[in-house]
Amino acid sequence: MDGKTIYKNPPIIERIVGVYTDIKPEVFEAKMPDWAAKIRDQYPLARPIAEWSIKVKEVKGVPMLENVMPKAEIIQLFWKPHPKKLQVHGMRLRPSRLVFHLCREDGNAHDFEELYAEMETWIGRWMEHFEVEALKGVTAEYFNRLNPKITPQFMLPDGRLKLSEAFLLFANIPGKYQSITPPYDNRIRLIVDEKRPCYFDLRVRADDDGHVGVRIDFMVTTIGDRAISAKDALAEIRLGHDVILEQFDCLFSEKARQSFTHYGISDAQPPGQHA
Repeated sequence: MDGKTIYKNPPIIERIVGVYTDIKPEVFEAKMPDWAAKIRDQYPLARPIAEWSIKVKEVKGVPMLENVMPKAEIIQLFWKPHPKKLQVHGMRLRPSRLVFHLCREDGNAHDFEELYAEMETWIGRWMEHFEVEALKGVTAEYFNRLNPKITPQFMLPDGRLKLSEAFLLFANIPGKYQSITPPYDNRIRLIVDEKRPCYFDLRVRADDDGHVGVRIDFMVTTIGDRAISAKDALAEIRLGHDVILEQFDCLFSEKARQSFTHYGISDAQPPGQHA
């Protein structure tokens, strides 16, 4: 997409890109210690986390536990060191994927190119190390938050958010009842390219405590029953980024976009942060 709209301070709190495949669990576990050693100079902080799951089956229309004992999958998570001990640049691995995280730190929303450079640096080494011959697709995700700290211009005196002024999907609600109040959780999927496949997912949610703010997640996926190269995957990550930028400009109101300190449209990236 030529000519991207640039913002100095978008409400982005985290960017994520990932590539997907199928590594046999026993191969993944056997090769993981050597991988941790290989990345230690850049990602020395290991923070593995457990993801618990239970199997449920349906019996005559009623969900039933298939087994009582939950199973845990260990997700390997590594972070770069930070002078303030913040978690900003992260790498996450499991048998099905390689994922990179880039988190906001205070007023610095960072930049997509930082994240893309990490994937570009490591994807080939990861594929070689874990004997990955082909990939199934990619994901690109942008997590946004509207709250008193990031977007004070849309806050009411009582701490609630004027969501309809910031996000167009919540403007012009039919009927006479117009005030939006948490909790809510709304999801929608748009088709970008059904043949590839490529989809854009949007999720808008707020919990019972509306003062925490509203989370708006953008996600592009191209995962399917196919085999693509690392070069193809990197191109699809850029495609996902471009789709997210396009939808960002479509879904946030003009007032919101101007408040994110609009630089204008340019192929050259000015100093500062941008979407």
